[in-house]
Amino acid sequence: MIVNNFQELHTALEQYKNNSFWIFRGHGDPSWELKPKIGRDPFSKVNEEAIFNAWKRRASEFIKENLSSDWEWLAIAQHHGLATRLLDWSYNPLVAAFFAVSSGNKDLDAKIYCYKCHYELLPKNNKNPFTINNSGKFRPNGVASRIVRQGGLFTISSDPNDSLKNQLKDEEEIREIIISAKYKKQLKEDLNYYGINDSSVFPDLDGLSTHINWIIENNIYNLHQKEI
Repeated sequence: MIVNNFQELHTALEQYKNNSFWIFRGHGDPSWELKPKIGRDPFSKVNEEAIFNAWKRRASEFIKENLSSDWEWLAIAQHHGLATRLLDWSYNPLVAAFFAVSSGNKDLDAKIYCYKCHYELLPKNNKNPFTINNSGKFRPNGVASRIVRQGGLFTISSDPNDSLKNQLKDEEEIREIIISAKYKKQLKEDLNYYGINDSSVFPDLDGLSTHINWIIENNIYNLHQKEI
């Protein structure tokens, strides 16, 4: 389905609201695969676990939280940009829409993936995230405020080099909502009206600064008449 305005987006999302198995992810380019960063070139050529362990040794001086497992360490690594086998999703489809229109070529359509994922992988049952033999979703504890504010969770699979679409179980399903290129700029303004913006999705000074810059660059408000 292709959406060209917020009413059409609302209609497209209506079918998912009464089923908690659905999770959502936004892509700014329709050609991007549902594959984690570690499964893409050039990262797919390295020893994933060795790179993670090297990062973990170096990162320990910056992390004050008492992380209970490599699953939580992996979530933090993903959160801070390391190439991992995790793929970011959200329970909030509007957050997915925000990410869809915040990246990629402005002249290309954007995409929201809707994934009915039944399987939750629990760290207590899977001690090592690098030796799992199936796929599913993983919800970390509140190890980062951004993950919480974004309604965030991850998917993880035994083969990060393969697209998630190729690993679906019988009862699982992936659907797509296309956001037309001509609506991308307006959709970001519409989402801001409903409180979905850089400041809310990234609850820190970086997010606030990016949001204020976006307001100025796009003349969203008259700065002399309305408080930001």
